[in-house]
Amino acid sequence: MEHLSRRHVLQLLGATGAGVVGSSALAPLASAVPDPGTDAAAVPPPSGPLIGMSSPDRQWATRIAQVGPGIGARRIFADLADGPTSQLRLVRDAHAAGQLPVISYKAGGSIADTLAGRYDTVAAQAAAQLAALGKPTAVTFWHEPHGNMTPAQFVAANRRMVPIFQRGGASLRVGPLLNGFLLDRQVATFAQYAPDDLLALWDFFGIDTYEAGTMTSPGTAKPAPRIGAARTFLTQRGFATMPLGIGEYNGYSARTITDAGNALLTTSGVWFGCLWNSTGGKGVALSGDRLTAFRGTVAAAAARNGLIG
Repeated sequence: MEHLSRRHVLQLLGATGAGVVGSSALAPLASAVPDPGTDAAAVPPPSGPLIGMSSPDRQWATRIAQVGPGIGARRIFADLADGPTSQLRLVRDAHAAGQLPVISYKAGGSIADTLAGRYDTVAAQAAAQLAALGKPTAVTFWHEPHGNMTPAQFVAANRRMVPIFQRGGASLRVGPLLNGFLLDRQVATFAQYAPDDLLALWDFFGIDTYEAGTMTSPGTAKPAPRIGAARTFLTQRGFATMPLGIGEYNGYSARTITDAGNALLTTSGVWFGCLWNSTGGKGVALSGDRLTAFRGTVAAAAARNGLIG
């Protein structure tokens, strides 16, 4: 991976970012990924988060060229209904680029089929395919479940599917990516998706978090506060050191993107955080000062992980 100069990092981050870089431990990037030979629950929080990106495959090369070097993770969407090799090529591509694959599996749009066991075999086969690659990989089953199913269905599906994926070996880390907006005013509902037995079973815990409103009319709810709220939730539940992942975040302004990036950099135990970089739904592709803001976050994380030349 191309090294970033300290001068370039400081130009991107400004005075505040310079303080972050100067105080960071410069450990190799690989040390920020849990050691596949250990129990994930015992893995210490990474010294610096892996800042990643989520973008459709057809746009990936363009987005990477625009952002520049330092991307540490790649969000990938797969479907067990497409078979055990669904999106395996993208997983290989991520590993080859030195990135942590963050794979979100769904199952043909039917949680009932999952609960009936239809996808048990294909999940086991997918886990074996991923494990055969021999590199750390984050896996989640049915991200952002709220609105697609009841909490009880999500809990039952994860109780069934997580152990199947975990049989793939210690290189696979399995955890949820819940709806972050529930942490604003619906913490009790959020908690229904995360009972104690699943918190003890999952290897990491995560959310997706978006800015409310639209580009022309942003809302008051921002992604950054939910990152700290997720850590507080885990601490209150007795899982203070559990690795934390942000599957996707977005921002309609440079300030929102910077604030979310700073939250990723300063919240304890963040393993990865991927920005959604494409237009569609809640996302708007990065450009201008929003792109510069994200580059600053990437550069700061690269500095922490020893990529400053």
